[in-house]
Amino acid sequence: MKGGSENKKIKPILVSRFLDIRQKPEINPDEGDFSNTFENEDRREHFFDEAKKAFEFVFDKEKFIHDIQSEPNKESFSYLKKVRRYGLVLKASYKFSDISHRCGEKLNHFLFLLGEYNDSYWISPRLEIKDEILNNLDNTDLSVNFIDTPKFKEYAEGILSQTEIILQKKELPIKEFHTLRKRLRLLSNFMQVAAAEDYGGSLHWLFYCIFKLSTELGKTHDDHVQMGLKKEIEYHKSVVEIDSDIATEFERLKPFIKKVYSLN
Repeated sequence: MKGGSENKKIKPILVSRFLDIRQKPEINPDEGDFSNTFENEDRREHFFDEAKKAFEFVFDKEKFIHDIQSEPNKESFSYLKKVRRYGLVLKASYKFSDISHRCGEKLNHFLFLLGEYNDSYWISPRLEIKDEILNNLDNTDLSVNFIDTPKFKEYAEGILSQTEIILQKKELPIKEFHTLRKRLRLLSNFMQVAAAEDYGGSLHWLFYCIFKLSTELGKTHDDHVQMGLKKEIEYHKSVVEIDSDIATEFERLKPFIKKVYSLN
């Protein structure tokens, strides 16, 4: 992967407002305040390009190598988490924008390994994973074959439908719970550039609301992962109870999500 110093590039809007859009704007929009944002193919290509620029801006190869090779410390861990967060935004853009609904194999594998490494960072860093990451940093293909609008809508409808079905249950095996979290994160991650460009507006508000749901589920999942790593539970056999407020909130947001993703 290519990368360069953040100080030598023009900062993409997603990087500028990455933390800002994680604060709730002081508005209370209704359905009429939203448009079919993602129906326009040119706009979707623009959002993808901005997500790619943000990842390339944040990923500094020299800094990444230094931080992953350092003894565990808060600053290095923060940077590794940051790279993965922007990588997941780019991965979401591929899922919605590319005809294959996936990013390149090397990027996907890099993000998977980095997630595994980060999960074990403070307990017992997995050195074999670190070595595999370092041995596969080059020649990552970030090209994209853009999808047309009907196929985009079909994919988005599938993600929304899967989320609705899972949320009908009161408790979930950990694997299905993780799937629920990933579906919500996917919906919010794809919206991040649009939210950054609509800072303070309805898209920012909707992103924040979905992101908050995803974060709540993420904290629960991370707790189970950590307990599993510490051998306190058998992670793969654990079951998670779903707070009814999660399903209620998703139902409240669903009309807005459908409008933005052009599913109405």
